[in-house]
Amino acid sequence: MSYSDYTPETIVARGDAIYQQRRREVEPHHNGKFWVVDIDTGDYEIDDKDFVAASRLRAKHPNPVIYCTRIGCLTANPLGFRLSVLTDYPSGTVTARGEAIYQKLQNEVERHHNGEFLVIDIQTEDYEIDVRSTAAINRLLSKHPDAVIYLVRIGHQAAYQLGSGGTYGTLKK
Repeated sequence: MSYSDYTPETIVARGDAIYQQRRREVEPHHNGKFWVVDIDTGDYEIDDKDFVAASRLRAKHPNPVIYCTRIGCLTANPLGFRLSVLTDYPSGTVTARGEAIYQKLQNEVERHHNGEFLVIDIQTEDYEIDVRSTAAINRLLSKHPDAVIYLVRIGHQAAYQLGSGGTYGTLKK
């Protein structure tokens, strides 16, 4: 199935179903770690850092459709997206470039979209806005499959309080 056929809800539903099947394998030995699965293949990786697990999965499958959750934790916002590119950007570069682009857009987007998610491709400066982060991410990746993503919640200091920035984008702390 091509990536464009997946909705964020489909990715999350399939990812959660795979997690439930594998739950006994990973809980309780890995509680608190990130579990990242390619919903097409069922292959998964586990690590303390979400982007490390995603990078290892990307090494096995070039264009995985990713579901990410934390093992043994109830997740208010599980993530489902396509991991399309790994970057060689030095640590902090994605965040710095994303914040600089956000500053250019800030007045306009805060006036009309406060509280929504802004997803920016730091390479093209193209962006998407939605009330659901996964919907914005998926729309941006549909236009720019190799996007390097910066995610922020408009008018807030952070999009989410989880994980660490990394190779596939930044979930700002």
